Parts: sequence; structure tokens; C-alpha cells
Amino acid sequence: MRNLFSVLCLLLAGLLSTAALAGHQIDQLLRAEEPVRELAGSLPNDEAFSEAVTETIVDDAVARLPEGLQQFVPGSVDALVRPVISSALDTERTAEAWDEVIQDTRSDYTAHLEDMFHRGTTGDVRELDIAVDLTPVTEAMTQPVRQGVEDTVSLIPGVEAEDVEIPAPSLQIDVEAATDESADPYTWATAAGLSQHWLIFGVGAAALGVLGVLLGTRRVRWYALATAAALAGVIGLWVATTVAAPSLAHQPGTPEATTVLLEHIQVRFTDWAQPSWWVFTGAAGFVVVLSVLAAVVTPARREQG
Repeated sequence: MRNLFSVLCLLLAGLLSTAALAGHQIDQLLRAEEPVRELAGSLPNDEAFSEAVTETIVDDAVARLPEGLQQFVPGSVDALVRPVISSALDTERTAEAWDEVIQDTRSDYTAHLEDMFHRGTTGDVRELDIAVDLTPVTEAMTQPVRQGVEDTVSLIPGVEAEDVEIPAPSLQIDVEAATDESADPYTWATAAGLSQHWLIFGVGAAALGVLGVLLGTRRVRWYALATAAALAGVIGLWVATTVAAPSLAHQPGTPEATTVLLEHIQVRFTDWAQPSWWVFTGAAGFVVVLSVLAAVVTPARREQG
């Protein structure tokens, strides 16, 4: 009976250890500022992303002008806007605005997942979409641009400067966090809700591991420990090659800014999440080897005195 409890405790310890690491990473992504900043903080400096956002901003700005003026704007605006936008991306004002965007998005999405965890979901995978409001960034980037456009258009004969005031464009993009249409929103919400208890999982894994080793007798404890470590290692390897290295596919017709954002996040997320799982898997494999060696050198039965 002791050996049975030993095996059960050690297997549960292996499962809880993987839950602790996964929970820690999820909790960091949802409730800490630095990981998200590491993943997306440099995105405004991505040339493809800045070009996509710039094009959207220009189109929006032109659309806001009176109909009679729009035909005079595109050529002159394009020549004026490009260099100004390029310099605006490197300003402290834009960097602060982008950090505001990613932190607000993180906190809003966390609240959304926690709300689904407590209230339930409709089951529609689109409940997992992430709304990214880029308005603070467009305001920061277009402050000099809007002034330049207004000055340019006001030079047209018969146009009064007060008639061409251009408000900061609002820009929001929707990111499909779950590209698998069979994804269960409540599973995501449950992971988000339970992730804040990752430390409890870790302490529980350690306690059960010690208890399992103490309960087991002779070789059984070591073989049980090797089995539990192997289970944890297999799960860790699976996470490292799948969840920690996602393929964020996008649908045809997805806005260019969203496509670039997904590609950027995919690379940065893998670089951030995967190493921990490789270390975890390697550590589990090391425990397997030590446990097997310990079982080999442990006598099968106690010698009679």
C-alpha cells in the first residue's frame, strides 16, 4: 500500500510541476508588465509594421477631409507624411504611447478572461480575439503629420485653415488569439484563472515529491520517481514544441498591420517561452537517469542480520 501511495504522489508531483511552470508563464504574460513589453515593445520599430500603420493613418486622415479637398491631397500627403512618420517612430512620445497600448491591452484581456472564467462563455472561439486600440499611438505619431497636412492643404486657394483641421485618427485592430476554430474559450479562461495560483502548484509538487520518495520502499521509490520525471519530461517536450512555439496563422484579407503583429509576436513569444521548457525537460531527463541509477544500486531486499 505504501508503494502505491508513493507512485500516486510522485505522478501527481510530476503533473503539478508542469502546471506550475505553465501557470507561472501565463501569470507573467497576463499580470506583469515586463514580459509583454519584451514581446511587443519593439514592434513600432519594425519597418513592415510602421509602414502598415502609416498607410492606415494616411487613408484615415484623407477620408476625414471634406470631399472636395480629397482629390488634392494624396500625392502631396504621401510625400510629406513618410519622412515625418519615420522620425516620429523614434520619439519618446511614440514609445510611451505604444507601451500604454500594450499594457492596456494586456490588462483588458486579462479582465476579459477572468470574467469568462467566473461567468462562463458562449463557446464561440471569437470570444478569444484580442482588441488592440492603437489610438494613443496614432495620436503620438500623427501630431506633426496632422499639422503638416493642415498647413499644406490650407495653401490651396479658397481653403480656410480652420476648415481642414484633422483630428487624430482612431485605429483598432482585432487579433485572432486562437487560430484553431475548435479552441474552447472556457479552457483558456480556466488556464488564466488558475495561473495566479502557480506557486501553490509548485509547492504542492515539491511536497508530494518528497512524500512519495519517503513512502516508497527500496527500488520502488526510485522507479516511481523515474516514471514521474519521465511523464513530466514528455509533457514538457510537448509544450516546448507546440504551445511554446505556436504558429499564428492569419486568414486571407487580414489587415497588414495585424499580419505583421502576429508574425512579430510569434517569434518573440517562442524566444521567451521555449527556453524554460527546454530546461524543464532536460532537468526531468536528468532526474530519470539519476533515479534509474539509484534503483540499480539499491538492494532488492534488505539483508537479514
